Amino acid sequence: MKKVDLRVQKTNQALKLAFRELARTNSYRNITVKALTEAAHINRKTFYLHYDSIEDFSNTIVDEIAEQLLSIITDKPLSESLSEPGYVFDKIFDFFQQSRDFYTFMMTSIDYSFLSRKVEAKVAQGFASALYADFDISKMDAFICASFLIRNTLMLFRIYNGDQVNLDKGEFRDRLIRLNSSGLSSFIDVKRNLRK
Repeated sequence: MKKVDLRVQKTNQALKLAFRELARTNSYRNITVKALTEAAHINRKTFYLHYDSIEDFSNTIVDEIAEQLLSIITDKPLSESLSEPGYVFDKIFDFFQQSRDFYTFMMTSIDYSFLSRKVEAKVAQGFASALYADFDISKMDAFICASFLIRNTLMLFRIYNGDQVNLDKGEFRDRLIRLNSSGLSSFIDVKRNLRK
C-alpha cells in the first residue's frame, strides 16, 4: 500500500480551499498560480512540484468530484440501486449539500461551467461501463443511458440549486426519479435484471 505524504495532503487541501475562495470572486482566467499560492499560503515552487498549471490543478478537482459521484452511483450493484427509486438521488443530494456553495457555484456559473461539463463527461463514462457490465445492453446504449441520466440529474440540480423552480426536496426528487426512470426503462428492465 502506497503511503500518502501528509504534507502533500495538507498542500492539496490548502490549494483546493484557496481555489474555492478565489473562484467566488474571480473568473477562471484571472486565477493565477501566484494568486492561488498566496491564498493557500504555500510557495509557488511547491505548487509546481505537483502541478504544471492552473488547468492541471483544476483537473484534479474535476477528477476528485467525478470519482466521488461515480462511487456514490456504483457503491452497490446497479440492478439493486436502480430498482430502489430515489436511492441514487438521495446519495447525490447529500453529496451536493456537503459543499453546496462550491458545487452550486461551479454548476451554475457560466465561467466555470466547463469544469462541470468535464465532471459530467467523466461520470457518464464510468457509469456507462457499470451499466454495460450489469445489464444486457450494448456499449452504445449504455453510454447513451449513462449520458442521459447524468446530464438530466446534473441539469435538474442546476435548476434546483439556482432557485429557478420553486420545489421542495421531495417534489424535486419525485420529478427527477420520474424523468430518469421513464428514460432508462426504454433501454433496460431493472426489475427483470433483479430476478436473474
